[in-house]
Amino acid sequence: MSLFVNVLLFNLVLLRIKWLYSKRIVLLEVRTKYYKLLKSKFVMKRILLMFFVLSYLNTFAQEDEDLFSMSLEELMNIEVTTASKKAQKISDAPATVISYSAAQIELHGWRDLKDLFRALTGVDVSYDVQGEVKTLVTFRGVQGNQKVLVLQDGQRQNPITGERFIYGHNIPLNIYKRIEVVYGPASALYGADAYGGVINLITKDGADIDGMSASVGYVSTQAVDASMSFGKKMGDDVDVLLYGRMYNGQDYKLHEKYKDALDYGIVNEYAGELGELDKVYPIKNWNMIGKVKYKKLTFGFDWQHQLESNAPTCIPANYAYVRNNVWGQDIRHLYANYSIVENEKISVDATATVGDYAINPATNFFIPTDEIGADALPGQDGILDTGTPGYKYGYSGYVQGALKADWKIADNFNIIAGASFENVKSFPKTQNLDQPYHLDAGLEDDLRDFVDPNGNTYGVLGLTDSIFGERNFTNFGSFVQGEYKPIETLSITLGGRFDYNSIHKETFNPRIGIVYKPIRKLTLKAMGGSAYIAPSNYYRWENWANPYAMHIPNLDIKPEKLTSFEVSAIYYINNNLSLRTSLFRNDMKDIIRVIDAPDQEGAYSYYNVMRILDGGASPYSGYVEMNDNLGAVYSQGVELDVNYQISKFLISVGYSFIDGKDKETDSNIPKVSAHKANANITYNAEKFFASVSARYYSDIWTATTNSYYAGTDEIPGAFILYANLGYRITKGIVFTLSVDNMLNTKHWGAAPYGESVWIQPRAPQSLLKVFGGLKFTF
Repeated sequence: MSLFVNVLLFNLVLLRIKWLYSKRIVLLEVRTKYYKLLKSKFVMKRILLMFFVLSYLNTFAQEDEDLFSMSLEELMNIEVTTASKKAQKISDAPATVISYSAAQIELHGWRDLKDLFRALTGVDVSYDVQGEVKTLVTFRGVQGNQKVLVLQDGQRQNPITGERFIYGHNIPLNIYKRIEVVYGPASALYGADAYGGVINLITKDGADIDGMSASVGYVSTQAVDASMSFGKKMGDDVDVLLYGRMYNGQDYKLHEKYKDALDYGIVNEYAGELGELDKVYPIKNWNMIGKVKYKKLTFGFDWQHQLESNAPTCIPANYAYVRNNVWGQDIRHLYANYSIVENEKISVDATATVGDYAINPATNFFIPTDEIGADALPGQDGILDTGTPGYKYGYSGYVQGALKADWKIADNFNIIAGASFENVKSFPKTQNLDQPYHLDAGLEDDLRDFVDPNGNTYGVLGLTDSIFGERNFTNFGSFVQGEYKPIETLSITLGGRFDYNSIHKETFNPRIGIVYKPIRKLTLKAMGGSAYIAPSNYYRWENWANPYAMHIPNLDIKPEKLTSFEVSAIYYINNNLSLRTSLFRNDMKDIIRVIDAPDQEGAYSYYNVMRILDGGASPYSGYVEMNDNLGAVYSQGVELDVNYQISKFLISVGYSFIDGKDKETDSNIPKVSAHKANANITYNAEKFFASVSARYYSDIWTATTNSYYAGTDEIPGAFILYANLGYRITKGIVFTLSVDNMLNTKHWGAAPYGESVWIQPRAPQSLLKVFGGLKFTF
């Protein structure tokens, strides 16, 4: 008992956090006294001492039946379902797959999906960016959050109309028993948007919880994170899961630490009415998830409500860093799955899904103005003292029916096939509105103010429709995939998917995978395939205008296409050491990107009425942009993962090198670091668990349009440390303490979009954050 007390006191002294019942006092303790402690030269010695003490404690602990009781090969080669839409070992899957269990998630202290990305080899991640993105994720040089398909229990979570997927404090991880990450294209199975990879979030069953579980925690940015779940298996036929989570408070106040003029310095100079507004970054998120299994029927629902600051990485002279500036949205799904046939030879199941996506009417871009009443252009003199919001709204809903069959024709031959149909209702994102969208007014966006004297909306020749309404469409898809094993150590997978969309017509995407095991502990893979990004209504109809720039619709966008080839090897050297390596090449063409609007026939001018309203400037001038297909990009690289397990320790090290070019601009791929590395040490005993993680990325390549670096200079790289410490007080109570950026390192990530016009050239990242929480099980 005395040993336990000493170790507990050791950790309290290490972090020097005193619970004084006052949030402000706790924050003051963390932000002032203890930053110096974490930055001291003794920090690594203290971490090593902590692990030594925990290791000593473990000699007194009894062995648990947990993930560390498994051999490394068992741990790293578990059964997954995402790579082929059927259960198979990771070593048998015709793809590179990484899987994390609920136990691993707890050990690392990851609370939201965005936290996991810092541990994924080959992934560039930039946190704290604009509200429609929040966390910018690039898989193997493939840019765009909409280019990674996110599933939950196999059900699509991305908006079906192609909006960027937001990784904020909106995807809690404590309800999932496993997360599967598939690298590379998967349109041959999943259709549109399975372009750079697939992430499948697999929820726990009621039996996994077997009662009730609750958690509550406090974040040093002044936020509360709380959740509750109920799960129970009732007899042999019924399994019930219910879950809710709330994350409410504020995010890191970046402008208080990043005061350089290149970053957020001007925020501290806001005056007048604007200066009196709270300069905070609000978070008001909640989630609900439910699942009921009855014999062969599964019924499920999820609701993701997200409202966070819209400001980060927006140019603060153009969009104000105040509480009012927010981006909010709701994503909801309701589905039923029925197993029609299930035996040793064949299984057939059917799924019906209803889902929708809606931008919160409170969403806005808050535009500051200066003391003489003119909107603040970049570099304009004057004091920013007031502002006006430009509100947004958009909606999409769909009904989907899907059928899938898995047929074991022979012991060495299997076929999986399926078909799906979606009927989509789509109301693309509106212009900037003077007031929140009235939901009872119908789905219409009135753009008559932007019609020029000749009847062309935005001055776009031929675009005479000034009331933008529903832009509905349908999509039919069918796929088939066969796996053949001519010998026990060799399997060949061949498949493809055909999609027909009522807007962009047909696409076909094949795949091939070869898996060879020359010896039991060595697996060699060769994979190839293609994928596409649909020219969604989001990109076709995107439009906005302000006094200094305008974005116009473009209905002629084509699908963006990717072809990928990869070879990989997995080698279990012994029971404690494994290696994984991959070499890959991605070739992308018809890139959907923002470009300068081209000159029109007869030098006809575009029309931006906002310039008139702002003091009489000519509506026929100013910057104009649009989305279009332009050019080709390639990326290629190598990845290496090493995992070593000894006793209760698991050590993982990952490294990746990537090279690539944007052929249109003859420049390096923007938003990507050539060298990335991560290292993770986790420890798990009967009572204590802990992890320390390090993340390194080299200088980040920038876009040629970057307003400061211009594609010729790079954003500085960085080395960041994270730590998580937990103590199982009783069987039903667990305490967790997490520290992000524990050395309080100032660093920057890539900015989203074109890194110019309305976006900063780089993205300041959060400094030290501390989380403390308790988990209860009943």
